[in-house]
Amino acid sequence: MAKRPRDPFEVRLTKDAKQQLALDLSRALDDALAARTAREVEVEYWHTLYEQGRTRGAKNEPWADAADLTSYLGTQYVDVMRAEIMRTVMTEPVWTVEGYGQAAAKAPFVEEFHQWQMELERFQEQFARGVHLSLIEPRGVLELYEERTRRPVRKVIKAKLEQGEDGRVLTDEQGKPILERGPDSRYIEALEPDTPFAETAVDSWELVARGPRARAIPYRDYLQLPGHAGQRSEVWGHAKRFWRRLDELEELAKAKVYDAEAVKELGSDDERATAMTLAGGAISVASKDGSRQAEKELWELLIEREIGKEPLRWYVVTLHKDKQQILRIQHDDIGQARFFSLVPFPRPASTEGYSYVGHKLITVIEEHTAWRNMLADRASLQLQAPIKVQQGALWDPDSEPIGPKAVITVRDMREIEPMVFPDVTGPAIERLRDTERTGERLAGINDAAAGVTSRDQRTLGEVRLITAQSLGRVAEAVKNIQETLEEIGQVRHLMWRRALAEMGEQGMEVPERVTQALELRGADVTQYLPNKRLTATMLEGAFRFKPRGSVETADKDQQRYDFNQWLQAMTQMMALNPMIAAILRTPQAAKALVEQGIRLYNVQDKQAFLGSEAMAAMQAAMMPMAQPSPSLNGPMSGSGLPSQGLPGMPAAAAGLGVPFPFNPGQGIPPSSQYFSVS
Repeated sequence: MAKRPRDPFEVRLTKDAKQQLALDLSRALDDALAARTAREVEVEYWHTLYEQGRTRGAKNEPWADAADLTSYLGTQYVDVMRAEIMRTVMTEPVWTVEGYGQAAAKAPFVEEFHQWQMELERFQEQFARGVHLSLIEPRGVLELYEERTRRPVRKVIKAKLEQGEDGRVLTDEQGKPILERGPDSRYIEALEPDTPFAETAVDSWELVARGPRARAIPYRDYLQLPGHAGQRSEVWGHAKRFWRRLDELEELAKAKVYDAEAVKELGSDDERATAMTLAGGAISVASKDGSRQAEKELWELLIEREIGKEPLRWYVVTLHKDKQQILRIQHDDIGQARFFSLVPFPRPASTEGYSYVGHKLITVIEEHTAWRNMLADRASLQLQAPIKVQQGALWDPDSEPIGPKAVITVRDMREIEPMVFPDVTGPAIERLRDTERTGERLAGINDAAAGVTSRDQRTLGEVRLITAQSLGRVAEAVKNIQETLEEIGQVRHLMWRRALAEMGEQGMEVPERVTQALELRGADVTQYLPNKRLTATMLEGAFRFKPRGSVETADKDQQRYDFNQWLQAMTQMMALNPMIAAILRTPQAAKALVEQGIRLYNVQDKQAFLGSEAMAAMQAAMMPMAQPSPSLNGPMSGSGLPSQGLPGMPAAAAGLGVPFPFNPGQGIPPSSQYFSVS
């Protein structure tokens, strides 16, 4: 049966109580707007600095067409920081899922499922936008919402014909066969081979999206309630501003999403005559007054409070702030906040943070901008020097303009002289470099970490030391982002449990690449996914979503170097202790080594090395090694190893403690240099 639409007012309130609630929420929004740590015009200016927009107005220009060169430092440091955060956080998988109790065995399935769905949801795109906003604005906000968009799709079905008791097909007054309908008024498809049917075209409302989706919200369109909250525990609500056309509101009122009477009270005037870019640039919008295309400014609030006789819980309220009109009040199905603040640089005693551009780098950016403009203006004066003309001179610039092959008539050679300006290019460039060095100190990012060529002559050791400290400062911002990412994983998991529960026992078909990834990890796919379909039962249990990745391990080259150094150290330890060599002979150790090497060296065909056939071949190869080896019964050397050495060990290394021949720069050496598998 079709699902019954929800009532726009699930909380029953009297007219006076509803009006008082609208008044209280409108005042709370106004208070939160006034309590912001940054004004909208300031945030727009910070976006202008990032976009290197024009900052010299008509009043600040020394002459027409003077230089207007905004500093590139804000763009450079924001791009580097955002790239470092995304490279560190958006690993594969993004979350390491830990299960507790009976859910521990299902943790690999949950981890692979969320990684698969995260790619389909385009989560990385929205997360990157949120991180970008968090570096320019006091906070970046990411909203998770449940997408259930249904759209009509025209398709041809084999509709079952309605039959009488005697088995004959029933017809209508016009003699046409009657198509059988189900309880939801939809045509029933003929599935049995002998069932009479008729092909007919129908509009089927298909669910084009299901499950959680994410969107980034700018600072100007988001509020926390109350606005003066200094700790997250004090926050009792979140508010998001959005616009809807009148025709959309009327359609939603027909679908019982909004109250029809409340929509009528909004009027037909247009409340969005102009749109604004993040940098404050005006976007012209055609006038829509009096038409159904007129847009209304609305606020969607997610609040935790007592309303009427209802207990303390979460509610969703859609409100028109200026007209104090409530369009709906419904219970929130999730029961927790779905708005997440990304704050890489937290501010004490506030839920907002410091802007990377507007608070940390603003003075350096403006100083750098000033010196760039001064240098360009001075160069313009030198290259296009003004001309001094003695009063009463014969030369008329209008009749005898200066140009190539021009002849100027003068009585005295001193009647016309160019103005001479001293060259200050050197000091100005040095001042610019000094400003850039100051920016490095404040941003915590040096030229090597930013991927640009440094003008300073430093040794390789100095560069590595400075880069390591730079990454250490970046790591703090990354960890602050990852704290929020852990909460996002929990809410996404809850939303997917709800979505899969609505799908019923059929669940969702799992693609083969996901099952292969699970098999590579050693998960029992045949037991938990016998029909290759995942249901809500698989997501039940206690799980923790721990973000993976760190600044220190995000560099693949450094990881490869550490891995090669570790292998070289293990060869030396094998020469000292035969137990270590025995450990490396086990299938688990061999699989771990191969899996790590495949990841570090970007081997695409993982199945050939870690698939079920490869594991079976490894098990078969390890069977002879389980038998006692004659070499292990031979005379012992001074190092405690058999004098004949271990199988596969070079003779030079047996009993002498000499490391295996290995050059880290040549990559991972063949496994035969470490242990034999025959």
